[in-house]
Amino acid sequence: MKYRIVAVGKLKQGFLAAGCAHFLERLGPYAKTEVLELKEGRGSPQQVVEQEGTLLLSAASGYLIALDERGTQRTSASWAARTGELETRSVGQVSFLLGGANGHGETLRGRVDELWSLSKLTLPHELARLVLLEQLYRAETIRAGHPYHRD
Repeated sequence: MKYRIVAVGKLKQGFLAAGCAHFLERLGPYAKTEVLELKEGRGSPQQVVEQEGTLLLSAASGYLIALDERGTQRTSASWAARTGELETRSVGQVSFLLGGANGHGETLRGRVDELWSLSKLTLPHELARLVLLEQLYRAETIRAGHPYHRD
């Protein structure tokens, strides 16, 4: 499986950048993963959401999963199972879309294949990227039978 993480904005906090780099490196032996950082939108909140949605969709490819508070919440084991199902269906690439501070608009939500939620908590989009990378690593290690995950 190949993962593309398409995120609005750059990581500004050093500890978050270090954490993301750590999990990208750990994920490397299991799945090719790339991160694309897009420019934040400008204007009113609605204009920003629409601009960012257009950019996210244009940079994404393959099977599209937007991380959104309205999405399906999954356990780590169900992440592993779902990514395994997608791979079994010959999905070669999954793009995860991370919006900016204003989230995703209805246009983007209507054009993706699935909506997933990382938590019922509101997470800053930079922290959501770190959580996403860790969960992808965890899912891949579950699928590989590695003891990283504990039930």
